[in-house]
Amino acid sequence: MEPSPESDERFVALLLANQSRIFRFLITLVPSRYDVDDLLQETCVTLWKNREKYDPAAGEFASWACAIAHNKVRNFRRREASRASAQELLSEDVTEALMTTREKHPSLMDEWHQALAYCMEQLTPHQRSVVEECYGGVSIKAAAPSAGRTPNALYKALRHVRGLLHDCILKTVNKGGLA
Repeated sequence: MEPSPESDERFVALLLANQSRIFRFLITLVPSRYDVDDLLQETCVTLWKNREKYDPAAGEFASWACAIAHNKVRNFRRREASRASAQELLSEDVTEALMTTREKHPSLMDEWHQALAYCMEQLTPHQRSVVEECYGGVSIKAAAPSAGRTPNALYKALRHVRGLLHDCILKTVNKGGLA
């Protein structure tokens, strides 16, 4: 049965409303922003091609979409198995645990993302710049010279800031979030 224009519009609205959630899910599984962008695009194409299979009664759209994204990550891992970057990927066990958590607690990623945004605002400008330098799409070794640091010094600074963010996120989520 061919989808109707109305159902296509609803599907596009759901996809757009959940695209950032799918992206955040992918970025927890794949270290490279460029690979995540490619996987998100592949996921969206697959979602569109299979839009008639989505059943709102069967569950939340984001869970269905993240399950498809997870399959894209599995395929990506197989393709990357022979490359050196495969060592940077999370183990399949960790990936499965993240997927299970995502299915059991669909809003958890959103809560943590909101807490991260809040906690980033609490950092000093210097601490925020460390995060931006290290997660700006280049390796820490490549970011270190423009930051005026050695790679080792940048790693240490990042470790410190990540600890601050971790503590802040836990406190924020444990006290009931930002709402």
